[in-house]
Amino acid sequence: MNRFSEIIVRKRRIIYIVYLIAAIACAIGIFTTNINYDMSKYLPDDSQVKKGMSVMEDEFGKSSAITVMFDGLSETEQLQRQQELSEIDNVKSVVFIQNDEAYQKDGHSKYTVTIASDTYSKTSREVLSDIRDIYGDEAYISGAVVDNDLMVKSLLNDIPVISVIATVIIFTILFILCDSWTEPFLFMLCIGTAILVNMGTNALLPSVSFMTFAVGAVLQMGLSMDYSIMLMNRYSQEKKVHANHEEAMISALANSFAPISGSSVTTIVGLLALVFMDFKIGQDMGVVLAKGVFFSLVSIFTLLPGLVVSFDKLIEKSRKPSITIKTGRLMGGISKLRGIIIPLALIAVGFSFIYKDDVKVGFLKMFDNSDQTYTEECFGYDNQTVLMYRNTTSQEKISEYITWLGTRDDVNSVQDYSNTLGRPCTAGEIAAQFGFPAEQAQMMYQAMGVETMTMEEFIGASIQGGSEDPALLQAQQMINENRSQMVGSEYNRMVISLNHESEGEATFDAVGELLDKADEVLGENYYLVGDTVMGYEMNDGFKSEMNFVTLLTTIAIFVVVIFTFRSIFSSAILVAVIQAAVYITTAAMAIMGFTVNYIALILVQCILMGATIDYGILFVCNYVEERGKLRKKEALASAMDKSIKTILTSSLVLIGCCMTTGILMTQKVISQTCSMVAFGAATAAFMVVFVLPVIIFALDKLVLIRFGKSNAEAPAEVKFNERKKQPARKAD
Repeated sequence: MNRFSEIIVRKRRIIYIVYLIAAIACAIGIFTTNINYDMSKYLPDDSQVKKGMSVMEDEFGKSSAITVMFDGLSETEQLQRQQELSEIDNVKSVVFIQNDEAYQKDGHSKYTVTIASDTYSKTSREVLSDIRDIYGDEAYISGAVVDNDLMVKSLLNDIPVISVIATVIIFTILFILCDSWTEPFLFMLCIGTAILVNMGTNALLPSVSFMTFAVGAVLQMGLSMDYSIMLMNRYSQEKKVHANHEEAMISALANSFAPISGSSVTTIVGLLALVFMDFKIGQDMGVVLAKGVFFSLVSIFTLLPGLVVSFDKLIEKSRKPSITIKTGRLMGGISKLRGIIIPLALIAVGFSFIYKDDVKVGFLKMFDNSDQTYTEECFGYDNQTVLMYRNTTSQEKISEYITWLGTRDDVNSVQDYSNTLGRPCTAGEIAAQFGFPAEQAQMMYQAMGVETMTMEEFIGASIQGGSEDPALLQAQQMINENRSQMVGSEYNRMVISLNHESEGEATFDAVGELLDKADEVLGENYYLVGDTVMGYEMNDGFKSEMNFVTLLTTIAIFVVVIFTFRSIFSSAILVAVIQAAVYITTAAMAIMGFTVNYIALILVQCILMGATIDYGILFVCNYVEERGKLRKKEALASAMDKSIKTILTSSLVLIGCCMTTGILMTQKVISQTCSMVAFGAATAAFMVVFVLPVIIFALDKLVLIRFGKSNAEAPAEVKFNERKKQPARKAD
């Protein structure tokens, strides 16, 4: 390490050039990164929804829909709006039925605009933009295309503002807690370069989710800023020994390599646990965030040493009074109250363990769209789910399923070829449907010698008979378009409108019943597709997914901490304390009645366990060191005095980054995730400062037991007792 450290310090100008080139290349890479907004891309390969969506795209091509509602239109204006919407480029069809309460109710007119492109395409966003340009505030617009557009705009608008405010907050924290006015600028330059490199190298990945792109930089800064502080603290110590500042940095870098690397490993291991999730958003976030922490680590070891040496004189000139936090009274007080604090902590953790499972978990809701809320108030929920079934399925089975759907109060409508274009109609029904004179329709029926015909058969027969009525030709075009969206080469498509919001217990119960009935009637020859069904799948596997990630993270970090401490007891205590902080955070969300996105819950587990356990590692290491020289109470106070500044700086930076994003980000999932991480980091820091010392004090003898130590090294307490010529118990 000494040779490596010497190269880093001596060749710092070459390193500056390498980082400058990398920064320019990565800045370009950021703009070429493929950002994915379609969460269905992350479904497991064996997901029935994913398979069904693939089949639907193969059979019917890509499509998306926008719901547009107007108030107070006359009958003429209603039809005029339908015509105007249908003339917009890339609009495939516009559904509006004048005398149907699903589309016309209490002065409100609702149109379903189908676009010949998928929800996340540029084409769909252009259609949305055209609708807004034409109608302005007169139209109430909602749907998945609108949500995606809001998401894209929120990232473009919110991230720059959040970045500036988060930077100001972090600078403020560092200015208060650092020993020099120059140090914060060097820290931010170093971490900022690592963030730039991480974001730029995302261009090498097939895609990055919108959420990873939005929170990656903020979390990277919050998770890795303490590495800079650790190196700088060691450099300050080495300067007291070495007269030459280059030699001091070489020694500081060599001596801090192991603790900084060990600290980063717990964070990286915690983040990489996400990779093993079935839902592949975990792989997306785990790889990018772990990569970010790794690049931060590399920049601390290669870029920061040179910067500190180069600006050493400025650092010394800008020295300021250092904040000294003494915790002797605090540690003395909580050690005396250990008989109260430990039982209260156990009760709080037990209570949290019970209530954590009561938290409401969300999977789909990305935004609160006021236009959608108003439309739902006027027409109720129109949650559309698609049933894809093989067109070889018997009509009796399809009729049985549709009949069963018709008995449900929560089903608004069912649109299938068999009950629309393919439904046998009388002459009177055909006349009413197309606005023909009843006599004209009856004559056609008599000529054909039938009592019933489908709409498709009637229009086809009329045109083949030589009729050139424009209404008939328009009707045939409409039928052809609708048929192409219902009947495929191998599968037919049935659209079921549910009177349920997009997710929730009642919604998922209804989807489960739809699936059970389809299993009973259709066997395996179907797929149920839609956002709500995707949410149902995710909800169905979430608990096992969460338990798996929790267990994997806990075991992996426990193993890492064991090798750091060489103490099973100390490692178990640390993991238990941080896991307790996770439980308390989750239970608090449940008690406050928040609906928390599933990604937030899993990220909190991985990030808190991987990052905030460093606070505990730092304190326990200092305690074990001090315990060889001091009594328990004095060692407790001295260890916290050495640790508190780093704990506060690191935790406040993480809390500041995440809380800023949580407050300012308009995108619901990102806001929830960052807010919960901030709350969790605050809880973990509280547990390390107020609860962990009490536990360490009470279990002092177990904490000092370390494996792999020689007899000459191990009994620090024994040596202390021999010096004092009295047993440790009396000394305390």
